[in-house]
Amino acid sequence: MSDNTIIKKPRIEYIDLAKGICITLVVCFHLTLFYDTSLLFDDFFNAFRMPLFFFLSGCFFKVYEGFGGFVKRKINKLLIPFAFFFVVCSFLIPNILAHYGVNIRYLPMSEMCSAFLDEYYPSGQVWFLLCLFEINIFFYIIYLFSGIFEKRTLVLVMISLLFGLCGIILSLKGIDLPANLDSALSALPFFAAGYVIFRHSDILKSNRFDRYLPLMIIGAFVLVYLVSPNVSFLQNQFYGYSWLTSYPFGTLGVFGVIWLSKLLKRLPILTYYGRYSIILLVTHDTVFHFIAAVLNHFELSLMAELSLNLLLTMASYLVIIPFMRKFMPHVTAQKDVLL
Repeated sequence: MSDNTIIKKPRIEYIDLAKGICITLVVCFHLTLFYDTSLLFDDFFNAFRMPLFFFLSGCFFKVYEGFGGFVKRKINKLLIPFAFFFVVCSFLIPNILAHYGVNIRYLPMSEMCSAFLDEYYPSGQVWFLLCLFEINIFFYIIYLFSGIFEKRTLVLVMISLLFGLCGIILSLKGIDLPANLDSALSALPFFAAGYVIFRHSDILKSNRFDRYLPLMIIGAFVLVYLVSPNVSFLQNQFYGYSWLTSYPFGTLGVFGVIWLSKLLKRLPILTYYGRYSIILLVTHDTVFHFIAAVLNHFELSLMAELSLNLLLTMASYLVIIPFMRKFMPHVTAQKDVLL
């Protein structure tokens, strides 16, 4: 069967669990930045937090009904949510909260265009949606071009790595491309890895190696911890020798999370968060700023306030997700705007 055939398949619950684990780590990381502190395993988690989302997006890449249809779908699923939450969470909500004394970064409307080009996003991880849109376009073009070769997969992998190398060179030379284009280049190999591995291996399926999952998980995480490649995909910055280690050990960390999720199978709340991770991704910064303003009225230690904020932020999504699914489906990738 062609991998271009569109078939409605049941969700893979442990993949949602993997996304739920990582989106929780993303929220936790941004909270530590907000409170100007750090956690013991920050560098370790940094190695695979964002690569996992790029990797899984590549796993489920489809060309659909040609380039025009593909772009329309990605506009619906990525660009429209990006544009909506960029404006709402970077300008509208922060200005409203500021009126009530809540201190949160915001953008004047006059700076919206320049902030988009200069990659200044007060609304947290909303940049990821734009970056992922660009990656999809790059990869679609690579996919079509590689089709003229007999060894399509090999050519696809090599060109994707070449794109990644271009992103690394831009980083090492201190050259910034606007609108996260350099980040898209650097992250594209993770997307390509997801696409190839999903189609040419049994890593996401039940297989004879599943009996060794505990050992595989421990081995993967130990190796990633020892190396802990430090890279920021938002800023397209590779620190130290991470330009050498980020792809192999970032991918190994991704495998570790997938294997752990495969072993656990399903954790109801985290699986639920993973299924709607886009909602947490684009709004969590605004939510925890509001909660922090409330907690400021209490005399709490730094770690107590951070921990309570994390708990309340994540718990609030048991209400926020159903609300946004019902009343905001067109800007949360639940329904299409362009038909």
